[in-house]
Amino acid sequence: MRRSSKWMVVGCLAVGALLLAGVAQAQESSIQGYVTDESNAALPGASVVVTNADTGISRELTTNAKGYYLAQYLRSGNYSVTASLEGMQTVKRENIRLLLGQALDVNMKLGVEKVTEAIVVTAESPLVEVSRTSAAAYVSEAEIEALPISGRDFKEFAFLAPTVQNDPVRGFVTMSGQRGIYSGMHIDGTDSKSAFFGYGRGGEATENDGLVVAQDSVKEFQVVTNGFNPEFGANSGGYINVVTKSGSNSLRGTAFYFFRDDSLAEDLPPSPLDRARGNTADRPVDEFERKNWGLSFGGPIKKDRTFFFFSLDQTERDEPFARSLGARGAYDAVLLLGQTNPGLLNLIDGYTPNNDGVAAPDPLNGRTASGLFVRSVDNLILFGKIDHQIGSSHTLSARANATDYDRESTFKDEESEKLEDTESWVLSLVSVLGSNAVNEVRVQLATDNLDRLSKRVGEPIEAQVRFRGRDGSGSGQVGKFDFLPIFVEEEKFQFQETFSYLFGDHDLKFGVDYQQDDLKQLFAGSRDGRYDFNTIADFLANNASNVRIYYGDVTFPNYDETQTLTAIYAQDTWRPNEKLTVNYGFRWGRTDNPGDLPHLFPEGRNIPDDDDNFAPRFGFAYSPGGTGQDVIRGGIGLFFGRTPSLLFASQVQQNGLFPNFGRINVSPGDPAFVPFGQPINNENPPADSPNSPSYVDPNYEDPETWRLNFGYERELKPNWAAGVDIVYAEGEKLQSNVELNRTLLRYDEFGRPVYSSARPDPAFNEIFVRRSIGESEYKAVTLKINRRFAGRFQLQAHYTWSEDKDTDSNERSATGVTVSDPTNPRYDWGLAERDVENRLVVSGLIELPGKVRVSGIAEYRSGRPWSAVDGRADFAYCGFGRLGFNCVEAYAVDPATNQLIPRNAFRNESIQRLDLRVSKLFAIGGKYEIELFGEVFNVFDQNSFEQVFGFGGQRQRDPSNSEFGLADDLVTTPRQIQLGARLSFN
Repeated sequence: MRRSSKWMVVGCLAVGALLLAGVAQAQESSIQGYVTDESNAALPGASVVVTNADTGISRELTTNAKGYYLAQYLRSGNYSVTASLEGMQTVKRENIRLLLGQALDVNMKLGVEKVTEAIVVTAESPLVEVSRTSAAAYVSEAEIEALPISGRDFKEFAFLAPTVQNDPVRGFVTMSGQRGIYSGMHIDGTDSKSAFFGYGRGGEATENDGLVVAQDSVKEFQVVTNGFNPEFGANSGGYINVVTKSGSNSLRGTAFYFFRDDSLAEDLPPSPLDRARGNTADRPVDEFERKNWGLSFGGPIKKDRTFFFFSLDQTERDEPFARSLGARGAYDAVLLLGQTNPGLLNLIDGYTPNNDGVAAPDPLNGRTASGLFVRSVDNLILFGKIDHQIGSSHTLSARANATDYDRESTFKDEESEKLEDTESWVLSLVSVLGSNAVNEVRVQLATDNLDRLSKRVGEPIEAQVRFRGRDGSGSGQVGKFDFLPIFVEEEKFQFQETFSYLFGDHDLKFGVDYQQDDLKQLFAGSRDGRYDFNTIADFLANNASNVRIYYGDVTFPNYDETQTLTAIYAQDTWRPNEKLTVNYGFRWGRTDNPGDLPHLFPEGRNIPDDDDNFAPRFGFAYSPGGTGQDVIRGGIGLFFGRTPSLLFASQVQQNGLFPNFGRINVSPGDPAFVPFGQPINNENPPADSPNSPSYVDPNYEDPETWRLNFGYERELKPNWAAGVDIVYAEGEKLQSNVELNRTLLRYDEFGRPVYSSARPDPAFNEIFVRRSIGESEYKAVTLKINRRFAGRFQLQAHYTWSEDKDTDSNERSATGVTVSDPTNPRYDWGLAERDVENRLVVSGLIELPGKVRVSGIAEYRSGRPWSAVDGRADFAYCGFGRLGFNCVEAYAVDPATNQLIPRNAFRNESIQRLDLRVSKLFAIGGKYEIELFGEVFNVFDQNSFEQVFGFGGQRQRDPSNSEFGLADDLVTTPRQIQLGARLSFN
């Protein structure tokens, strides 16, 4: 009842604010310019009417003393601008295409009135934005509809922009060398990221072939990689600004169907490691079938006044896949023990023994086992939006987006059920207050509910059993993933208020951004135990070498806290003349984290707030010729990121107070050891159990980045423009994880830290602390060329050279130590795992005779760097062995030079791809069109491999091993074909 009452109060306040103040659509697009006579003299007092050709909605303005006008907060679309003044000829410019986030300069020149009819000029929009100070790229509605994107995830269009890529660790969108958790995602002006996980809302679904926002509901978006205004914060890595579709005065709609299956996919090639071991044959891709269908339609409820838009998107996928139990004799050992303990038989349900050994738990000659299983995905997205013009000065918009994602697997020994549903409700309105002021307010209510489950829950034995294979039997495991189940519930309330006022040459803007995120989680990883057996005989004798057990609260929620972000900002865009635009201002932010927490250590009783995030920004744009055909732009500023609150949860769940001891590794003889098969009393551990407290360092602060951009862009000839951009970013206070309950004994002859294998404080296992000690540096130079669509084709291309270095490339590691030496964080300084030295991207489309269209995306990029490791340094350099989660790999020594090999000194294979789409339009009458198309991803079937990271890839990264450098992880997708059809009407 308390929470329901809270949301009721919040809703009433939000509605009241909207009625009193008016709310904006926050598209941040504008049209501006100067009105002059034929001698270039300013014409103050001229009337300027900016009209949206799609909706008929107009904005009336009056030029100031310098003849300047500014129409802010316009919805992207097609516009006309009409300028008039008594005694002068009226001039109207049509066909002005305004993209999301653009600031277009449309200057008007009026002659002396000779005839009463207006002069109508039909011309393209300005090609070069001479007023934009930031480094940005745009993806238009035409590109979203035409370019081939596997999976139809609109975020992948962001990778067409320079310095934007997928983070190799978790697949987040990263920009300008910054961690993906610090990249922003704004949809219709509101934050669309998970405060808990740090990726986009619904990210657990999108990591598994799911979508949260349907491509057909996205109109266009802007990618801002550097130099953005103070209005945007908590995004030290840049941001993606998305606008969803709206209805217009024309009734329009689409219906579509996409299909792909394994018969349209190439086989999987052998890796370099496979070939070295004599396995040279391709193998068939696992069977799968993917169907995506949906519809959208929008139009007027009342012309020139009220509009609607609706879309539905449904994806279904079935993917059979094989799994094996590769430890020899393990299947038969489980089968044997199952005769006296039938509950064990569930662990091998679905497996069939292979005909490759004897039917006995023999570690050398026993049988392996395999099984065929199926994953099924069902993903539904609903979207609705209403726009209403209230009088001549207010435009109200309300939209909702809801997602229902289900993924189920018949293989129980994985995350066999993943369920996620999200909702986002946004209410916005723009209010034009007189001739010089605009006010906007936005309100968002959003939820993200996630269940990560195992179908083994409720069976007699749910523990995970790992066969380590030290007797030669090989490795393998059965049983539930030890980190399951996980439940997460997020509720977000966001309120934004901005007031803009045009004062002479200055466009002043002031605003407030408030976000409150209520977060609930259940995490009790290893509550059923994860048991390691070194030999088959040990398993039969129930003699586990190690068990990891969670001790603490196992009821939902065991993390229930609130985090708030508050920011105020002020900025001025000064336009003294047609050539120069200067943007400067500041943003001040505050992060309030949970406090007054029960914890064994005084340092852990509060998660530190950060209330001094003062971020100055400065940018300029200068057009040397004054003709609007070229621009020099640049900027510098300080940007703060946001720490995902997932990294705070362990401070609550592992507070060192009985019974919240967290996940601990115990061996036979330890007080907390529980033999396999016996029940674990998670909430009543032995009081003297060594536990693993965790906390955030009291000096922890939000990460910050100083960033600078400088560039030049010029129109080469009609429809063609080229440019160069330079970006530099320097990050500090990045989140890193250290382990305090170990002793640094010395440094070896190569400078590597050597740790004791004994705990300084035997009352504890790990003491896990999060600190803001990471650093990064990014440099990039981009050369780009652009041809907008004209005639029959368009083209965009850019090449980027970059260097990305850091001390720690982790995104948001929740359980792993991420620095080798906490006393010297710079010890790990080297190329970041994100580093891409060279990258070339070309995209475009061409319309051929007969209504045939060909579009494509080509990319070349350098491979990901990797580190050589010393495979012999199990204990001496890590303290407690590689199998623990408190160990950072020891860097290897070059046998030829006897010198330490730096971090990430090697690079994987480069990656090339070409994706093409060919479509054919068929007109049906004058109202309907059917488009049939085929898409080919990785046309030339060029595949690349990387080193396997973690314990399994240690041999291939150890210079002392004969298989050093032989990659084994396929990171590209073999050639696939997708077929589809689309019906459109207007």
